[in-house]
Amino acid sequence: MLAPCKHILFIFASVIILTVALPVYATPNLEKQRLIFTDAKKALKKGHLRTFSRLSKKLVDYPLYGYLQYDYLKKRISKVPNKRLENFLKVYEDSPMSERMRFNWLRSLYRAGKWKTFLTYYKGSSNTKLRCYNAYALYKTNKIKKANIEAENLYLVGKSQPRACDRIFKKWAKNGGMSREHKWKRIELAMDRGNSSLAKFISSGLSKRDRQWVHRWRKMHRRPADNLLRKYLHSDNPIANKIERHGIKRLARRDAGAAADAWENVHERHEKTAPEEVKAIDQYVALQAAYQQHPRALEWLGAIAVPSDKVQLWRIRAALSQQDWWAALTWIEALPTDERHSDQWRYWRARILDIQSESLPVLKTAAKRIYTALAAKRNYHGFLAADRLGIPYQMEFESLEFSREELDKIAKIPGIARATELYFIGMVSDARREWNNTISDFDELELKQASVLAKEIGWHDRAIMTVAKASHFDDLELRFPMAHKSIVEKQAREQGIEAAWIYGVLRQESGFMADARSHAGALGLMQLMPGTGRLTARSLKFRIRSNRDILNVNKNIRLGAAYLRRMMDRNDGNSVLATASYNAGPHRVKKWIPNKDTPSDLWVETIPYNETRKYVRRVMSYTMIYNTKLGGKNSIMGSRMPVIKAREGVDS
Repeated sequence: MLAPCKHILFIFASVIILTVALPVYATPNLEKQRLIFTDAKKALKKGHLRTFSRLSKKLVDYPLYGYLQYDYLKKRISKVPNKRLENFLKVYEDSPMSERMRFNWLRSLYRAGKWKTFLTYYKGSSNTKLRCYNAYALYKTNKIKKANIEAENLYLVGKSQPRACDRIFKKWAKNGGMSREHKWKRIELAMDRGNSSLAKFISSGLSKRDRQWVHRWRKMHRRPADNLLRKYLHSDNPIANKIERHGIKRLARRDAGAAADAWENVHERHEKTAPEEVKAIDQYVALQAAYQQHPRALEWLGAIAVPSDKVQLWRIRAALSQQDWWAALTWIEALPTDERHSDQWRYWRARILDIQSESLPVLKTAAKRIYTALAAKRNYHGFLAADRLGIPYQMEFESLEFSREELDKIAKIPGIARATELYFIGMVSDARREWNNTISDFDELELKQASVLAKEIGWHDRAIMTVAKASHFDDLELRFPMAHKSIVEKQAREQGIEAAWIYGVLRQESGFMADARSHAGALGLMQLMPGTGRLTARSLKFRIRSNRDILNVNKNIRLGAAYLRRMMDRNDGNSVLATASYNAGPHRVKKWIPNKDTPSDLWVETIPYNETRKYVRRVMSYTMIYNTKLGGKNSIMGSRMPVIKAREGVDS
């Protein structure tokens, strides 16, 4: 009889030890509450309020109890007493739920015409609709001066505003607002943003003569080369001058040389009336010339007396593009101290000294000294420098480590507890909002602890973002996870490309955010445009039924790997051009092919698009880090960066 008792005691002790060792987010009670929470949400959605009430009472101490209350109150917001809503906002003031509830409540008050109550609970907002609601409430409570100011601020933007603003614009107009001057100012803002349809809409309330000027402006926007020769521009009319300057800038985007010639002919006339705008156009045309690698770009950039930061950097790139090494070195030395000592420009200083050492051997030592210092760094320029010296890369790292007690302390912070629970039950967008809101007030140590917690639960995108916010870059296990490894390696084998490259692109594109959606509409881990995803799927002989299919992790990586292969083939196996094409599109990259053979590092440095230039650098360096993590043999970045061959039909 004694043996069974001992056995039972042993099992009991083991359970206690196991329970103590569990992280706070993985306790059996929480797992049970997750199931109840899901059932409660379903009951509420079906209108089974008794079931909802019974289940929600079991979740009072559950981190997501507030989300059940939010869902309940939102549907009944016009009937719920103000005190109850007030209390909700107070209890959850540390959560994005609070602002969302406030928005819904204020919208309900607006629709009900409860203007004084609205103004009592309106606390200011960046939401345009709420600002318009607020302005209307001010009008309705006879706070005319404040209402007019807000209406004017909402009107004077270069984009269309929500319909909710229409009522306040009518009120403002009745109170003497929306004058001809206001309309022209907004037309100018709209045209500066390229929103010519809005400019046309605004002009409908102007005189026939004014509408004619707007029509001319819109024609200039569409076809600047044709319209810069129009006789109506040869006058002192301020609108004509604005249209002409707009045309110069539009033409410069397409043909900087033609714009420079046109600008030279009228420059003096504009200098008398708008000297500051003349300086801005001088810089704009010169920069466009640099982006287009115009042979006179360096000359025009060098002539700018008070250069912007962008002009200073493009002076160097224009000189590098023309392989005018001494000019490039001169402009590097002219940079502000912090910029001059950045890894980027120290590398190019060394490269120039290295190149010039063929005629002045003494410069070789100076170049080597800079390379050696850079090679100690684990980044794009550090890897390039190491290649120049023929030495291994610096891949040492230091993992962040915290005790169970420290991590549990972070996990118990209400916002983090809500975020992790939302993540576990699949409400990832809400989870991300909670996480981001909570860590915004964290100090460096708390950020590091939170990043390790995110890694522990497999939430890689928050781990990467949070540790970056802490400016800690030495935990490579955290910053460069190996999630979806079997899928990545399988697709790498099938497409005949490196798994490290797929990982490098994935890491840069989405940071492991599986549900990522860009402003342009790109989807998923590999950030594929829907059209690209569907075309690629056809080539692989499988069907994409909806955007949800593209967001599927397996399909997204499969499609992304196939598209990388396609970009590699289109660029004759050059992974630098293929990487740039994945980001900027193959047709755009084709325009950037140089007229003579160019080293890859030089080509990357002179990519016109800032986004694509940074993208290629990061993907190439991330590829090297993943190559090391995957145990790859080919550990030299230079072998992945072959010479960019001259465009066809041009002698190299």
